Amino acid sequence: MVKIEYSNKTKQQLQLNCDSSVLNRIRDRFSAPNPAFRRNSRFSQPRVYAITPSGKCDSGLLDNVLAFLQANQIQVELDVEIEQLKNLGFDSPIIKRFDLTYRSHQETSIEKALKKGNGVVIIPTAGGKTLIMAGLIESLRENLKNENALVLVTVPTIQLVEQTCADFISYGMTKVTKWSGDNKPDPDATTIIAGTQILLSDKTDLSILDDVKILMVDECHCIKKNNEINSVFKFIKTPFKFGFTGTMPSTIIDEWNIIGKLGPIVYQEKTEDLKNKKFISNFKIIILNVIHRNIPKITLNFSKPAEAYQSEMDFLLQNNRRNEIICNLANKLQNNTIIMVDRIDHGINIVSKLEQITKKPFYFIRGSTEMEERENIRSLMNEKNDIIVVAISKIFSTGINIPNLHNIIFASAGKAKIKIMQSIGRALRLHPTKTMANIFDISDNTKYGKTHLKERKKLYDTEKFKYEEKNIQ
Repeated sequence: MVKIEYSNKTKQQLQLNCDSSVLNRIRDRFSAPNPAFRRNSRFSQPRVYAITPSGKCDSGLLDNVLAFLQANQIQVELDVEIEQLKNLGFDSPIIKRFDLTYRSHQETSIEKALKKGNGVVIIPTAGGKTLIMAGLIESLRENLKNENALVLVTVPTIQLVEQTCADFISYGMTKVTKWSGDNKPDPDATTIIAGTQILLSDKTDLSILDDVKILMVDECHCIKKNNEINSVFKFIKTPFKFGFTGTMPSTIIDEWNIIGKLGPIVYQEKTEDLKNKKFISNFKIIILNVIHRNIPKITLNFSKPAEAYQSEMDFLLQNNRRNEIICNLANKLQNNTIIMVDRIDHGINIVSKLEQITKKPFYFIRGSTEMEERENIRSLMNEKNDIIVVAISKIFSTGINIPNLHNIIFASAGKAKIKIMQSIGRALRLHPTKTMANIFDISDNTKYGKTHLKERKKLYDTEKFKYEEKNIQ
């Protein structure tokens, strides 16, 4: 028998009370190998757990825990308050509508989120996630019979604060305010769009979070297990919490952390399905295998394993021939192109090559680029063609709305699932001039280059993305 109750008054965590043997079975189910484990370190543990040795876990994991107990025929007793959490949603919810018509997946995701009362909605980039958020907010207010319920929407960047606020207002929402940098929230507003950085600032007064009735976390894949933002969510006591993302993290512990904070996955739409419904642009992935003949021999130092990878990256990103291939490709492509890079020095190398070969206008967007300039470049790309933008992937892979974008070049080697999926999504928004978006995956015949390409291919295969390969000798 497992008895489940809240562990404290904040109701942020559950307490599982049962025999140690049963608890160990549950904990093992919600654990994963620790990628940082080192056998020669006494402080390193072979596995990481979503449930503590005393039986505590985030309340959003309730459905997952109950599913495991049921599958293993383990009896369970729920405290009265836990029963309320389990039945948080609305049986026959009212869906609030704007002048815009919801697409089928948008309406279904709003309905499922309302029926559950919390949880995560997975919608690929260009699938209309912002409209879903706005519709869910107004629908929740309608079903709660509280038109002035205070809503907090968190987004990871200042640019997304501006963009989300503008989108909400364009849908017809009122009393919307921004909270980021120099923008202080309007005390009369009922929807606050906040950048995560302002919430993490030591100078920020978080007392307003006590009054939040609905929490919306955009790009919730950013909530990893050890991120600082987790501490902020402890101040938000409402059970009505929702997350939105285009793709969940590749590690199950990070996925459980998101579910624990926000609730179970209530709806998921695939990129391939949206493409088949013609809600996003058709696209093709072209893998360009650059064949290097002068690969330096790199010796692996087992005491410093990262050094070998770093040496290979230095070779690739400073390689004149490789950078020329990337720049010549961008110069030949028609319409607008983004070259994604991970490092500033690589971006500088690319820009210096572009200066020598192209007559097209080109720009370099990095962390130091002012927000106004970023917005100007984004607007310019939506208005004109044959613009090349070199962009740091952390800045441009998430939340940037450029429908008039036809080509993306992955100039940096890597295998990060979220970065790849979010970056591809940049080119998938529909535009009258776009019949096909082109994604160019630059690959290399180096040790890590070949390994990372295999991982990217696995991701493409899982997502049913078609791709073709070409060798560049």
